[in-house]
Amino acid sequence: MDEVVLYVVLPCYNEEENIKVLIEEWQEQEARLFENHLLLRIIIIDDGSSDDTLRIINSLKKGYGNITVINHGSNKGLGRAINTGINYVIAQQKQGYLCIMDSDFTQHPAYIHSMLHKLVQEHLDCVIASRYIKGAKVQGVSSFRKVLSLGARIICTLTLKIPGVKDYTCGYRVYSLKALRKLKEKYQENLVEEKGFACMLELLFKLFIEGCKIGEVPFILKYQHKGRPSKMKILATIGRSLIVIRSLKKLAVWG
Repeated sequence: MDEVVLYVVLPCYNEEENIKVLIEEWQEQEARLFENHLLLRIIIIDDGSSDDTLRIINSLKKGYGNITVINHGSNKGLGRAINTGINYVIAQQKQGYLCIMDSDFTQHPAYIHSMLHKLVQEHLDCVIASRYIKGAKVQGVSSFRKVLSLGARIICTLTLKIPGVKDYTCGYRVYSLKALRKLKEKYQENLVEEKGFACMLELLFKLFIEGCKIGEVPFILKYQHKGRPSKMKILATIGRSLIVIRSLKKLAVWG
């Protein structure tokens, strides 16, 4: 019987204060995943970190047998890191799932179990850890960021209109490898073309227009766990997201 694998892709850029505890928390999930006949494999993409991140993840790799480190060498952006991770995983020719999440420890690995359960039980292609459904909470975020986030959510909901989706931008998701291979057949190596944070919109909408089914589970975002200020320039990101939304709508029309 072929191995069924949960791949976890962690894009990293200057996460020396967070990455060790995040990896250790993922290792804590390994036994429960194995009970459900899933092997855990962690793929860390270092996107040109200038702090101690690369040394830390290479040290962790020596201590655990399920970690792969890919070094971009220079900072290419979140979208490029995710594109690298997806293409690496698809090339492994395994059955299973791919989880992508932020590496700042604001999102806890334990939610993977409810995400996988929903994906399998409801025959979905992608499940989002959502901040905007019953049972979810957002902690440690300023009122200013909450207002901007709400505005972005409203714009995405009114324009993209993906059934079952309220959180369009959260980076914590699990995908079926079958769905990602479907996307790769169409988009080849440029499955994710957007370099910045708007890549999450791009990937989600491409799944939607290919007929993939998407759902959500609630989770608690603990923003206070960030070791340093966010690297996201939120106003610039919203502006770029509006441009990406317009191009995605054209993509839906022309296929």
